Amino acid sequence: MRKVLFVLALPILVVIALVGVALISVGGNASPAQAAACVNVNGTTFNEKEVPNGWGPLVSKAAGVAGVPASVLAAQLEAESNWNPNVTSPVGASGLAQFMPGTWATYGQGGDIRNPAHAIAAQGRYMGALVKQLLPLAKASNQDIIKLVLAGYNAGPGAVETHKGIPPYAETRAYVDKIMDTAQTKYGESCPASGVEIGALNGKWSHPLPGSTFTSGYGPRPTPPGTLNIGGNFHYGIDFSTPGAGGTVVAVMDMKIVIAHELQSSSGTWVAGVSLDGKLTATYSHMAAGSLRVKEGDTVSAGTPLGTEGETGNVAGRHLHFEMYSGAPVDPRLGAVDPKLGEVKPIDPTPILKGKGVL
Repeated sequence: MRKVLFVLALPILVVIALVGVALISVGGNASPAQAAACVNVNGTTFNEKEVPNGWGPLVSKAAGVAGVPASVLAAQLEAESNWNPNVTSPVGASGLAQFMPGTWATYGQGGDIRNPAHAIAAQGRYMGALVKQLLPLAKASNQDIIKLVLAGYNAGPGAVETHKGIPPYAETRAYVDKIMDTAQTKYGESCPASGVEIGALNGKWSHPLPGSTFTSGYGPRPTPPGTLNIGGNFHYGIDFSTPGAGGTVVAVMDMKIVIAHELQSSSGTWVAGVSLDGKLTATYSHMAAGSLRVKEGDTVSAGTPLGTEGETGNVAGRHLHFEMYSGAPVDPRLGAVDPKLGEVKPIDPTPILKGKGVL
């Protein structure tokens, strides 16, 4: 919440999808108690056990509203109030989420600012509003939307827009860095690896967006109006769009999920999976915020729902951008979909999907 004590002016993500580091990394051994406390929220593992007073599920629910990792919301609440619902700051911010009276009037929905359930729910609503307001800046400048939203919470979204990024205020920059670090090391990293197997693995193939229309092919094309020229006027995938509401994006093949990221990079909310034989990598980009239904480490069968068609990331409208690569990345966090890195080779998915009878 805004605590910067001077007047503020009023008013993705990495160039190619995977240069940024994931907000949450999972892995290592965990006790049964830890495993039971870890849940999947927005496609990211969250250690509810670390949240005091049984408030973990409230944070998970708020994260679903905000489209932000639950671990980030938990770390933010710790930074704001150290989980004390009765604290009031010198500038008048109150409660777990340290709302200023004016902001609470908008997002508190008539609740009690010192009631933890009311405060956490309002935090989710306000963070979701900040995501919506600052996402155009994130797209235009290739900045991390989560960091911009945290900066907006602390210094005000107008300051973020005026400075076209995290404002040059020592307090705000320290605030963002502290929350990102705590989210990773305390509220996410202690969770076990996922590794859930979903569906019957039988080698069948599925259309990536059932009921959709093929809208753009692989190869040279002009950069769509309103988007950044990232591929150098070359389209490294194929696009599908569903009439009416966004359709359900599904796995085209039996695969292991190596990436499930919320609102990251030019891909927005997206998933990457590697075929079980390691010969192909598939990516599914621009899904709706908060719609991820799998997590990293899961093994899924063809046809397993991954998320909902959306318009997050570097897009001009709602659609699914689907890519395929020859081989499996050594480190999926550092270049699975960057042809310039040369780790895996981009290929046209069309003949493969036609050969499998799904196009």
